[in-house]
Amino acid sequence: MSENRISGEPRASLSAALLCLAALTAACGSVDPQKAATPQPRPVPGCEQLDVAPCDTLDRACQQSRLELAACLRQTVPGLLPPVTMMTEQAYAEDQAAKFDGTQSSRTGHFETAMNWLGLVQPGAFRMRPGPDSTADSAVSYRWRERDLFIIDHGRPADDAASNIAMVAALIRALRDRDIDIGHWSSEVAISDADSVWGANAMYFGEAQFYSNRYKAALAGLTPSSADEFAQINDSIREDIAWIRAQPSPYVASNTRFAYNFGARAAYLAWQEKNGAEGVNALYDSKLLTHQLMASETEASPPPTLKYHAIPRAPAEWDQDPVVTALGAWGLFLSLSRNLSTDAAWSLALKWSGEQLFVYNGIEPSSDTALVWQLELADETSASSLEEALSAGTPGAQVRRAGTFVTLTLATTQDPLDWAFVTD
Repeated sequence: MSENRISGEPRASLSAALLCLAALTAACGSVDPQKAATPQPRPVPGCEQLDVAPCDTLDRACQQSRLELAACLRQTVPGLLPPVTMMTEQAYAEDQAAKFDGTQSSRTGHFETAMNWLGLVQPGAFRMRPGPDSTADSAVSYRWRERDLFIIDHGRPADDAASNIAMVAALIRALRDRDIDIGHWSSEVAISDADSVWGANAMYFGEAQFYSNRYKAALAGLTPSSADEFAQINDSIREDIAWIRAQPSPYVASNTRFAYNFGARAAYLAWQEKNGAEGVNALYDSKLLTHQLMASETEASPPPTLKYHAIPRAPAEWDQDPVVTALGAWGLFLSLSRNLSTDAAWSLALKWSGEQLFVYNGIEPSSDTALVWQLELADETSASSLEEALSAGTPGAQVRRAGTFVTLTLATTQDPLDWAFVTD
């Protein structure tokens, strides 16, 4: 079973697993890797009393020692090791195959159509069998619903650095769950829209990435300062952006790769602000939006001033219970970057100041789909630029602007969706 995600209905069912641990970019030199000496691990600053050398993460003694390290990194007490569930590679593959049937609900199908119009998924993206699960590579994850460590036994010792780093990251998440009850917390902050889910995942998985980066640096013989921790996080974010944009379904790809390094940057800045774990803990007092995660390139960014407009009243031929979500500044960036340069799309996305996205399906027997995307921008100049960009980049769409408010509509019907354009 793959690691639990923070997600909601039914949009969250669209969320693919977020299981990869993005690597901390290592400094490159001119030394031939074949001849380079194995780096000598250094103690983790503040945890000098703990042995950081890799151990076999299949052994309970190793799991306990990694728990103590995870707790020290978070400046808390280790407590009890979570229950451990182990599964062989074959059993894991069979378990995953049994859970996949390739079916798709009608609502999800309409949502997929709408996301395809915006260039965010390819047809069939939400029905595709998941690819190789990186849990099978890292071999360990923490499942917050089951509240256990889930380990895949590859039939050999798991005493390498990557397995130990993954174990520490999983235990960081376990300790966060112990502190705040991730299930309850996620029901408050990761309600139903993609923006909130991506933001919540960035906090939860980014925290683990941030702390496990420090352990990884120690294994490489580095300190956070000598590793230029912040620069490496930013380099990794740039790599993530390029990778996500290159995928055929960037909406789905975001679920795989957005959270870790964007979240690690937020955790780093919070740590620096309050000189320790207290700052990281304070992140969980509220929710983070993708706008804040994107805007925090050098320092923590406050949330934008949000403004919302009336829900459009669809006529009787449309289902009166549409899918309602928000893609946030990140989703807007991905859609805009189809036709704008990266810098132009990024700059315009950072003017995002509120959003509602509605996907309607026709009343049976109609199979029509309608999209209404309401976007509030920070100023009229940006709204005008967005109107132009959406009109040019979304064939067949109606786009109208009223001041700082921009509405885009698309439908499989020939009739214009005049009812969707509200300004109050």
